[in-house]
Amino acid sequence: MIQINLLPVRQMKKRARSRNEIIAFIASFCALLAILGIIFIGLNQKVSSLQDSIKQLQTKKASYNRILNEIKKLDKDKAILDAKIEVIKKLKTKSQISVRLLDAIASATPQTSIWLKTVKQQGSKVSLTGIALDNIRIAEYMNTLTASPYFSKATLGKSALTKVAGRKLKSFTLTLAVDQSAVVKKESDPGEKK
Repeated sequence: MIQINLLPVRQMKKRARSRNEIIAFIASFCALLAILGIIFIGLNQKVSSLQDSIKQLQTKKASYNRILNEIKKLDKDKAILDAKIEVIKKLKTKSQISVRLLDAIASATPQTSIWLKTVKQQGSKVSLTGIALDNIRIAEYMNTLTASPYFSKATLGKSALTKVAGRKLKSFTLTLAVDQSAVVKKESDPGEKK
């Protein structure tokens, strides 16, 4: 006898295969969604922890900014004080130079033959006006001044005859060139009292 299989085996196998493929596709899709969900949750946690650490660092930075601003203010104050100290040192040096120059002039001026009227210092020049007994005393005075370590050159500006208390005397003007290297050397001499 002939058996006829009326069941659609091929179609059933095809359906079973299609169903298995659909189930496999859905399962792999669900697995992929689960993996993506886990990665998304992990990244979210990482982002939130990074945001928390950024907030903490910004808070720390804000507390350090106050300290940095104080340091900047102190640096500015220090610079201002350094500038003031430098000005004071320059003034002190200039005043000491003036004192030394006046001392050198006073030491070189003979009391009985030369009388000074004015002494002016302008930068590295000192101008003197005065009265002397005669031209010889003026020349000796110029030689005495240039022998001083503070003056490198003495230039006679004018010498004229003038009457003082009924006597004929010589009025004169001198310009002295200050030797800055000698003044600075004297200033830096540690053995001398200041």
